[in-house]
Amino acid sequence: MALPLRYEEELKSAETALSRLPEEAQKAISELVVMATTNIPEDQRDLVKARLTAAAIGALPTAQRELKFTIDQFIRPTKLVSGRFTIVELRPELFGLTTFRYNWTATGEQSCPWNVTTDERVVMFIVGLQNPEPSPKTRYVYGKIGVDDLPVYFVGDLEGFRVKVLPQPYILKPRTTIDLKVYVEALGYDELKPFGAAFLPADLAAKLTPF
Repeated sequence: MALPLRYEEELKSAETALSRLPEEAQKAISELVVMATTNIPEDQRDLVKARLTAAAIGALPTAQRELKFTIDQFIRPTKLVSGRFTIVELRPELFGLTTFRYNWTATGEQSCPWNVTTDERVVMFIVGLQNPEPSPKTRYVYGKIGVDDLPVYFVGDLEGFRVKVLPQPYILKPRTTIDLKVYVEALGYDELKPFGAAFLPADLAAKLTPF
């Protein structure tokens, strides 16, 4: 399926911005984007690649400032070296969980299972939401990500590895509090989860469970 013209332009713009970074930083973000979008449906994969690339580039200066690393210390997620920093997909452990999958035993408005105050060693960004559970239970989500509001967002149409792309990325500095509510419309397992990435020390990344 051909991308709308504005999405093609968005992807080209992201690729151009990426090309301005040092080679290792380019490789780090490129590897992350390829790994994170492997299972994304083909009809939206390039759009998600564009948003993920642009968000990573946009969040990189914040990560450098907050985590105190220089661009030459930023390395690929497949080349972890002690004392360096890298970028990885958002993993459950970064939210104090072992899995994003959750068994709902009550319906109606509930606290999001991955509400957390983020680690002081991590800068995250969220560009969208996914729900790969075969029979999703969450209808909508809303609340606060740090000081920013997430308005009521319908997610009841998510299926497989499709991404509900948010209007703009949310950058989470260390010690940012996520306080979201979800509306659960049926009992049982659900896997609504954030889609994005995290900058963090390579030592910490090495301890995370691979997808």
